[in-house]
Amino acid sequence: MLVSYTVNNDQLENPKEGANFPDWLKPFQQDRASQRKIWDFFAALFPLEQRKYLAEYHVVSDGEDNNLAAVTQTEGDMNTWALEVDIFDSANAQDLTANLVHEFGHLLSLNPSQVVPSKRIFNNPDDYDIYDAEAYACKTYFPGEGCSLPDSYINQFYQRFWQKIEAEWSAIDQIESDSEYEAALDRFYMKRQDQFVSDYAVTDPGEDFAESFMVFILEPKPEGESIADLKLQFFYEIPEFVSLRRQIANNLCGQLGE
Repeated sequence: MLVSYTVNNDQLENPKEGANFPDWLKPFQQDRASQRKIWDFFAALFPLEQRKYLAEYHVVSDGEDNNLAAVTQTEGDMNTWALEVDIFDSANAQDLTANLVHEFGHLLSLNPSQVVPSKRIFNNPDDYDIYDAEAYACKTYFPGEGCSLPDSYINQFYQRFWQKIEAEWSAIDQIESDSEYEAALDRFYMKRQDQFVSDYAVTDPGEDFAESFMVFILEPKPEGESIADLKLQFFYEIPEFVSLRRQIANNLCGQLGE
């Protein structure tokens, strides 16, 4: 963590600097102009009403060419979320745009209007017994933060595209060895390439949703009939997403024009 901001509508407030990181990152911590430029780009792309659960903006770094962005629940409130962006990896506009759209897909699908956050999990993040109990009690898709509502975007997506493959995927997800897990997941993907828009989408249903949302927003409407194409068609079936796609496209064109 380099800097943490509070988000008040589109305004960044109360910057708090982190500590205990390599000296070479110090200039990035002090570069308020670049930090705000990234935020301004994000805020310009996505409508304010769709960002109402976003309460914090974190400028972070895990080194070169690792994770560029993420969203996570804030530490103080399970109903609000934070956007994290690696300032060191944010120079490439195309990569930044794709990652921000991906993370916005998570925000749309995991916020409290879609997933009821579990207070027990939030207050006990390292208690795996509580996590397992909450997951077992959930009768819809369980993304980790809580139980998804039956009509939520992520549950609809899961019910349509993951039920037939979940058992095999879950067995892979239980593998403890990193090398064995990655090899098994690669085999799982190679067997079903026509079902996913990217190799990262195979990670879990939530990442599949976010990757598919990213492609839906940034690429032309598909004309094929593969399962990957049907996942993109899923978003076109929802008027709110079609309207959002139009808004983001217009906003992105405006930003690129500048």
